Amino acid sequence: MRSARLGYVDTIRGLAALAVIYFHVADHLVKTGQAGSGLERILFELLTQSVDLGKVAVVMFFAVSGFVVPYSLDARSRTPVRDFAVSRFFRLYPAYWLSIPLGIYAFYVAPGRDIAVSTVLANLTMLQQFVGVENIILLYWTLQIELIFYGLCVLLFCAGLLQRTRGLAGAAVTMLAAAILMAVARHHLGKALPVALPLALAIMLWGTLWRRWHVEGQAEARRAALGVLALIALAIPVVSVLAYGRDFGFGETWYRYTATYETALLLFALMTTRWRIEAPLLAWLGAVSYGLYLFGPVAQEVVFAAARAVGLVVPGHVLIAAAMLVALAIAAPVHRFVERPCIRLGRRLIGNRSIPRPGIPKGLPLGRLPG
Repeated sequence: MRSARLGYVDTIRGLAALAVIYFHVADHLVKTGQAGSGLERILFELLTQSVDLGKVAVVMFFAVSGFVVPYSLDARSRTPVRDFAVSRFFRLYPAYWLSIPLGIYAFYVAPGRDIAVSTVLANLTMLQQFVGVENIILLYWTLQIELIFYGLCVLLFCAGLLQRTRGLAGAAVTMLAAAILMAVARHHLGKALPVALPLALAIMLWGTLWRRWHVEGQAEARRAALGVLALIALAIPVVSVLAYGRDFGFGETWYRYTATYETALLLFALMTTRWRIEAPLLAWLGAVSYGLYLFGPVAQEVVFAAARAVGLVVPGHVLIAAAMLVALAIAAPVHRFVERPCIRLGRRLIGNRSIPRPGIPKGLPLGRLPG
């Protein structure tokens, strides 16, 4: 049986997707000296230089994945791993594949850049960064972290740890320790090791613990969620100073990295407890948020090109609103005519393989929740 959809989680998704668009437009205006003056410029600099609003949104997306995705692994199914893989494939890949030709046009054809066929083929797999191939759209890097999280969930599930609060907490602490060790190595070796990966995985696993406490009311999960959250909050400045105390050419600083991650954790905690927001419009934004995220960069380029073509100096927030509307104009039909039919196809392929197996108590397995 499908679990009830949590409306406030859709709100987080929708607002986070819009925040990514806001950040990218604002950051472009600041870096190109087009941010204007007055309060708008101060706001843009605050949300791009002091705190990275786009990364705040991405970290919240990671926490949402932990809150939701593991519940697609159902121990009552005859083939839980297969079902999980099928459902995740049809959730991620069809819309992703559609974004690739649009990204090629926006970031290669329009600006006159060449792109190798091998780059396109590698991007079709969503595994391009694992083999050192560039992302056609830069934000694809987050999707590869999602794939790693899916693999981690499967490993924990098969080991019987995903179903256990202590197993989840232990995995989260292990990922956090890996982030710290990687940051130490990065600091001493001077190599840009990807500390964001284990840190993101720790936050995702914490999201699962957070749900078990606040949605399922598990007493043990309360202690584990608070303990892991405290450890992450304490580790973030350590990782930030070690990993970003020197310039690796990414334009990141330890204080912005710290402020960004701490802000994301605080907002996610509040928006899943005291600040739960549910509204039909926000629920719809949550439903189309994947498309908003994928096509936001393309929408941004469309708006910039239109502004250049007419030769107008447009206020920053007008450009942001226009980019959001263009992204919505792409994401809404993609959701209706691509995402939803493909998700339904995945469910049909899973079919009756999700028949409960005898001997599995109904309270133990992770139930299904739309991802």
